[in-house]
Amino acid sequence: AGGGDLRGEDLTAHQAEWVRPISLEYHGWKLHEIPPNGQGLTALIALGILRQFGMEEMGVDSAESLHLGIEAMKLAFADAHRYIADPAFMGVGDNMSVEQLLDEAYLAERAGLIDRERAQDFKHGTPKLGGTVLLTTADADGNMVSMIQSNYTGFGSGIVVPGTGIALQNRGACFSLEPGHPNEVAAGKLPYHTIIPGFATKTGANGDDEPVMAFGVMGGFMQPQGHAQVLMRMVDHQQNPQSVLDAPRWQVSEGLKVTIEPGFEAGVYEKLRDMGHEVTVPNRRNAGQGRGQVIYRLEDGYVAGSDLRCDGQAVGF
Repeated sequence: AGGGDLRGEDLTAHQAEWVRPISLEYHGWKLHEIPPNGQGLTALIALGILRQFGMEEMGVDSAESLHLGIEAMKLAFADAHRYIADPAFMGVGDNMSVEQLLDEAYLAERAGLIDRERAQDFKHGTPKLGGTVLLTTADADGNMVSMIQSNYTGFGSGIVVPGTGIALQNRGACFSLEPGHPNEVAAGKLPYHTIIPGFATKTGANGDDEPVMAFGVMGGFMQPQGHAQVLMRMVDHQQNPQSVLDAPRWQVSEGLKVTIEPGFEAGVYEKLRDMGHEVTVPNRRNAGQGRGQVIYRLEDGYVAGSDLRCDGQAVGF
């Protein structure tokens, strides 16, 4: 009725999938992400690159630490925008698989492209804005959940199914129109998807992965950038969940452009500009820089944090 190509039989034919998360070890922790067509792989690539640099030995808010994080994220997005697609189309032809992109030798090779003194444009694409809701929860039995939902770009497609109140999503906006691209738009195909619930584990005394943190950072292409920044602060600098969420963040956009929130020392911004970063500093910390929620497991309970950039709260009951 609206002139689109979607038909009732398309919805009937759709099958939801129960997928196995992909993961990467980072300094004793393991970050778990939804696999492609989700973009969680982007956070894993960035952290895999940063493993090569000894981030835990740097000042958490130093220009050196921010520079390396920004450059690693640009490289991660360069791969994400080139390779992430419907999993049926990844690893086909010259397209890279998840395993290849997380290969230790490949990550070391990518890390070698970073100039520790100078910002570079790795042609990582231009992130779009999003509109997402996230919640995390945990119970007395140790079960932990990270749940995220988004119709994308505000109210999704803007189309409501008559008589239902159900607004249709707009995730096809993340398809590519480039001929031959693995994420090229096509019927019956899954697009690059931005929403990524996050989960972290640690290796326990028995050698098994033990759950330690359910978390997420809302905000389109800011999500993997937020995941990486949360992990670095938690793992490398032992900050608590609320401190991690309160801390100022950076966000790469296109070329050498990066938005960095107020809150770092003035010299940090100047040092980054001297390194070639095109730094924009907003008036305040805002929702565009991500909106996070964290539940962290203790031996005798939980500690939680909720982002100051949006509505939300940490509640125990």
